[in-house]
Amino acid sequence: MPRLALKPDSSFFRKIAIGVVGTRGICIDLGRYEHEVVELERGSLDTKLWKEVKRKRVRIPDLICKRCGLRVESRAKSKPDLSMSHSLADEARSWDLGMVDSDLVAFPVCRATNEQYWSAGRLGPEASYWHERNWVHWQLTGPITYCRVGAFRSTPHTQMRAKGVTEGSETIVSWKAVFSPRSGRIEAINGRRLSIRRLADGHLWTCTIPEALDIAVSEGEAVEAGQLIASAVHAERRTEFSCPGSLPANHIDNLLQSRERTQRFTGVKLARLRGDKTVQGKVRELANDQEEDVYIRLEGASYLASISGKSARELFSAYLASSDPQIQLEAVIALGETANGQAVELLSEILDQPIRPYFLRSAAAWCLSRIGGEHAAGRLVRAFSDVDRNIREEALEGLVAIGGAHFQYFCPAFVRPMKKSHLGLLRHYDNSFYPTKSF
Repeated sequence: MPRLALKPDSSFFRKIAIGVVGTRGICIDLGRYEHEVVELERGSLDTKLWKEVKRKRVRIPDLICKRCGLRVESRAKSKPDLSMSHSLADEARSWDLGMVDSDLVAFPVCRATNEQYWSAGRLGPEASYWHERNWVHWQLTGPITYCRVGAFRSTPHTQMRAKGVTEGSETIVSWKAVFSPRSGRIEAINGRRLSIRRLADGHLWTCTIPEALDIAVSEGEAVEAGQLIASAVHAERRTEFSCPGSLPANHIDNLLQSRERTQRFTGVKLARLRGDKTVQGKVRELANDQEEDVYIRLEGASYLASISGKSARELFSAYLASSDPQIQLEAVIALGETANGQAVELLSEILDQPIRPYFLRSAAAWCLSRIGGEHAAGRLVRAFSDVDRNIREEALEGLVAIGGAHFQYFCPAFVRPMKKSHLGLLRHYDNSFYPTKSF
């Protein structure tokens, strides 16, 4: 058994949840600096998993700004530090794979609040049942630290340690840094000695910054608890990554011609996100190149279906019929990103076919929930009559994701095939998962 397989489901999901909470926080934070940040790596803003099939993907930064093309890798933490997972033996798992010097690495800190456990069990004549739930409310704490990939590459890491077996037995590389333990104001910097006056009660905290670290604050500056005040790696100040509002000249063309596959993928996706029709020929070449990475070809198919008006059925049929379940799954996700009427029809067909494997039907339901709208929601309602209980639950969760207010809009047309119990369960799910929403 691979050592990575020893990571428990609960530990794995908790880390994914921290990552998603942190990545969503980055979107909000960068939005304050005029960036229009969206998902670059598929799934970086959602915790949806398909355990039956490992998704086939290019290792790529999580986020991108549609306006200026800035790419951002999220490394969410439970406490402030500058560290990343790394592998000395496997190049495909190195901390900087697929990134370029100008990319940002962001370090949001997420804290679990109001953590509650629930369990229930039952013993029958020949079988027993046990079920547990862990409800966690997450909160971002302190400011997010941003550093360029080039700054990390030019500064040797200062520490290396192995993760435990339950954490995947990987290696952690880290760079020395000092974070403020309190909110206050920098009262004095005398050589390497730094003092912070706490705002709440005026208490003075003093520390000596090691010679190898650059001090990142100045006298009189207000700081927050968890803010980086000194580090071996240059940290970006907020004014250094404000959005310029436009792409550099020939940016998408240069990305599409790059020898780095994550750059080509970025070029195709950025062109689709911006509705750029000037690169249709180049994207078509990438999508039709059988030696190109399948992840890029699928992104090219999404572009051609949504921007060039090509038939989604013709573009995706071969991938959906592939003998490789990883390619099938990724094809469904890429089809979902096309987000047009043809995509809804194809996804609905997959959802409605009992002969399809569960992971594909599940992915189709998830994609329909992300597309949203009356047509997609109606297709999910229709799945309530499926014989597979898991598919019915997927459809239910999809409707919850679309939202109760929209459900009221399309419900009258589908009220006959939908049982009262379904409506009650939908309300229960909506109130349980999204307390701020109501019908």
